[in-house]
Amino acid sequence: MESNFSSTQSTQGTSQDSAGSMGSTGGSSDNQSGGLADRARDLAGNAQEKLADVGSTVRDRAGTLKDSLADALETGADKLRARGSGQLADVSGGSIAMSEDGRMAQVNERVAGGMQATADWLRDADLDGLKTGIERQVKDHPGRSLLIAVGVGYLLGKAFRK
Repeated sequence: MESNFSSTQSTQGTSQDSAGSMGSTGGSSDNQSGGLADRARDLAGNAQEKLADVGSTVRDRAGTLKDSLADALETGADKLRARGSGQLADVSGGSIAMSEDGRMAQVNERVAGGMQATADWLRDADLDGLKTGIERQVKDHPGRSLLIAVGVGYLLGKAFRK
């Protein structure tokens, strides 16, 4: 009997030791999952910071692009005005030529005025307000917006081909 008792005791000790080691293994997996959660939070925080940096960079570039586009429009308007006044100076007699060139000068002046107004508007425009306004126009008038987009795309395509 003594031998049975001692073997039972040793078996119980072994099962307790293995249960204790299982408990510590479960605890280390909790520590590992807590470490993984911390690492995931750190990575998410870093990603948010990077996205914020990219967002500010995009806004800065958009502001710079907006200013350069306004400058290009203003320069184009000045060239149209100079071209229109140069055409009137080159006219040599003839009332028909004068009236056609006068109309052309009026058209040039109108287009130049529109370009100048657009340049001024771009300089004063708020990008978030601009985005909201465009979204509203597209929702309210999708057909007209599509036609305008096609027209602008066509003109840009012609301009870049030259």
